[in-house]
Amino acid sequence: MATTRSTRALYLVLGLFLFAVVSQIVDLLAGASEVGVRTGVIVVAAVGAVVTGVLIARRRRIPPPVPRQITPAPEEAPEDHGPAGATSVPG
Repeated sequence: MATTRSTRALYLVLGLFLFAVVSQIVDLLAGASEVGVRTGVIVVAAVGAVVTGVLIARRRRIPPPVPRQITPAPEEAPEDHGPAGATSVPG
């Protein structure tokens, strides 16, 4: 599936948030100090990951916009009868 630049950026941000959560949990399990700060980082990164996941899911549901055609295709072009083909409306 081809992704746009903004979708790739969302996946990158999601990956960074998930990395932050996992790394802080591993540090806490290893007995790191500053538990309050690490817990705060976990909470903020988890909320960011959830919000980013929702944005990615919402982008997948909305179909991409159809690019506009500058000129109509030949089968869609209106027929041009010119001045000789003009009809008058009776009365």
